[in-house]
Amino acid sequence: MVTPISIGVGAVLLGSLDDSEAAGGDVPAPTGTALKAGDVGVPVIYAKLIRDAAADCDDKLLTAPVLAAQLKQASNFNPRVRSVAADGPADGGGSLTDPRTEEQRAAENNTETDKKTDEESLSEESPPGELPAEEGSLGNELSDGSRSDRPVTRGIAQFSDADWETEGVDGNNDGARDILDPADAIPSLGKKMCGLLRTAKKNPGYRGTPLELALAGHHVGWKTVEKYGGAPRASGADGATYEYVKAVVKSAPQMVVPVGGKVAGGWTLPVEGVAGTPYHQRGSSWSTGVHTGVDFVVPTGTPVQAIGPGEVVTAGAGGDYGNQVVVRHEDGTYSQYAHLSEVKAVVGQSVRGGTLIGWSGATGKVTGPHLHFEVRTGPAFGSDISPVPYLRGKGLVS
Repeated sequence: MVTPISIGVGAVLLGSLDDSEAAGGDVPAPTGTALKAGDVGVPVIYAKLIRDAAADCDDKLLTAPVLAAQLKQASNFNPRVRSVAADGPADGGGSLTDPRTEEQRAAENNTETDKKTDEESLSEESPPGELPAEEGSLGNELSDGSRSDRPVTRGIAQFSDADWETEGVDGNNDGARDILDPADAIPSLGKKMCGLLRTAKKNPGYRGTPLELALAGHHVGWKTVEKYGGAPRASGADGATYEYVKAVVKSAPQMVVPVGGKVAGGWTLPVEGVAGTPYHQRGSSWSTGVHTGVDFVVPTGTPVQAIGPGEVVTAGAGGDYGNQVVVRHEDGTYSQYAHLSEVKAVVGQSVRGGTLIGWSGATGKVTGPHLHFEVRTGPAFGSDISPVPYLRGKGLVS
């Protein structure tokens, strides 16, 4: 029998982002955060692209939550969305595509109740990073005065073809700059915003925080920011820009969750219990001759939870693994939970650290009840890596 080893929960939160001083200090976010995964946050497949694009901006000028909020506002993370020109086909209605669902539009419009006059600026009488409330759209529908000047935009970051020619980058180094490829479009948006934030910081006398100025410059062009001496006001021909800036600033803090230990939505161990059979122990019980994960010695019916934010890619019968769940995380790794007595999670479900995904058991090829846990570089058998260093990197084991 293998002597159980103790795995204890780390007491110190391990921060993956620290946005308290970023973007001019006007978007507060808790120290030690990660992008929120799933339908209400960031699709897992884009999370790493967003974080890398923000990290490429020097001096912490750009943050991942801001970039994520821009993408959500621009396209709702749809890499194929396309705007319609003002003089486009009749069935297009001459308006820009609104990427929000009907439920999102109803919920967001119902929360906008206070109205400011056009003599009030974006930042007056508002806490840093918070724009005054204003009724109306979130900026996807342009005013009559500016719609005719708005070019067709495409992709997850909604670049126009002209802007893409000068600002598009080959983010994935495949030899092509594809406006519809998020691996190119997200780094391109990050580079553009980083440049605008640098410019904004050089104009402290302009109305608005550096982030507000940069967002306005992105939406309507820096020349218009110069014309107004700051971010456009709530009403007038450029009211849509005001709404865009407000929407991004408001939603950026909602793009993150805290990480570490048992903080809700962060990272945690899959079960509370001691570890039994360790990783890569040799023996004839396993088809590869070695144990591909680590076992947690827990009785049948013990709640099993996802270790961190991600998306369920497998949920159900898994041969020798019995009932299993596999979760894809934002960093491209996968976690597997096997021999479950019952599976609660479903494929496509967004989870956070601590989300209940099933109950431990003894299904599949086992000699007794326990949780078999793996960390992988891919979703399938054979891509396992040592779980302990991975959990240690999340601050969960000593």
